[in-house]
Amino acid sequence: MNYFVAVIERYSHKERFLPNVVPQRILDKIADAGLRAPTGNNTQCVKLVILRNRDEVQRLGDIVGTNALLTAPAAIAVLTDSKGHRAPYNFEIEDYSAAATQMLLAAVAMGYASLWLDSPFFDEAKQAAALEALGASNRYHLRVVLPIGLPDGEGSRRDKLSFGERVSYGKLKD
Repeated sequence: MNYFVAVIERYSHKERFLPNVVPQRILDKIADAGLRAPTGNNTQCVKLVILRNRDEVQRLGDIVGTNALLTAPAAIAVLTDSKGHRAPYNFEIEDYSAAATQMLLAAVAMGYASLWLDSPFFDEAKQAAALEALGASNRYHLRVVLPIGLPDGEGSRRDKLSFGERVSYGKLKD
């Protein structure tokens, strides 16, 4: 799929997924797209955990209870290594955001739907439980989980503001 088509087609699939298995080679390609994202000061603090089947995804689904994680046949958890930055710079937020974005687009380009799922993990108890489920120490921070699969029906899409409402030339117009 053309890059710009993937950008236009991408949406946050918050509904149910079909049970169809996502082949590991597809998950690996999606993860590789994330690892190729730019990283601040080349710290490469992003770590990925590929959840290859329903049983692995279910561990996180049980913690947060969202439709996406309760039905997705696969997912990729995006973590950052809190010790992986070089003082005084910390690019964890920028690095995981770039990696997640590239993986979302890669999933769409390969015919799958996904979702940037982060808000449940703002809760400290859910963060701790998710880290434990992923076998990660508290050195890591679970930033986002990307459920991946084929959508079970048409997903809801939100309208975006027009290009002209969000873009200015030369200086910002209010």
